[in-house]
Amino acid sequence: MSKKREQLTKTVEGVLEDFSSHLYLLKWEKRGEEWVLELLIDSESPVTTTDCADVSRRVSDELDDRNMIEKKYVLQVSSPGVERPLIKSRHFKGAVGGSVEVNTYGPINDSKKFVGKLKSYDEEHGEIKLEVDGEFVDIPLDSVSKATTRMDDRESN
Repeated sequence: MSKKREQLTKTVEGVLEDFSSHLYLLKWEKRGEEWVLELLIDSESPVTTTDCADVSRRVSDELDDRNMIEKKYVLQVSSPGVERPLIKSRHFKGAVGGSVEVNTYGPINDSKKFVGKLKSYDEEHGEIKLEVDGEFVDIPLDSVSKATTRMDDRESN
C-alpha cells in the first residue's frame, strides 16, 4: 500500500468511527483528467444516501484541515451495494456460503467465468473453492481478475 493511500485510509477510518461505519474499500486513482478518491463504506445497518453525504462532508473537511491532498480531486462516497466487489481477505471470508461471480485471467477447466456458491476461502494456500452446477472448482487467488457477490443464482451469460 502506498504511503498516500495508507494516510488516506487511516484518516477516513478515523472519521468513520464517529458514524459506526467501516471502510469497505478505498480507491485513489486518476480517471481521465481528474483524480478520484472513491470510498465504499459499510455498516451493520443499511447505508443510506444521507449517511454517504454526511461522511463525504466530514471526510472532505478532515482532508482539507490536514491539507492531505494538494491537487484537485473528486470525492465519491457510496455503499458497496448488494453485489459488492471481493478484493480483500475479509471480503472473501464474509462471502463464504453466498453466491459469487468470479472471472479469471486465464481459463480454468476451459472457462474464465464462474458463477456459484463460495464454499471456502483458504488464505494460507491462496485459493477459493466454488461449487458450480454441483461441481467443485478450486481457483488460485492470483488467477482472479474480478470477483463479486451476487444477489441471486443467475446463470452466467
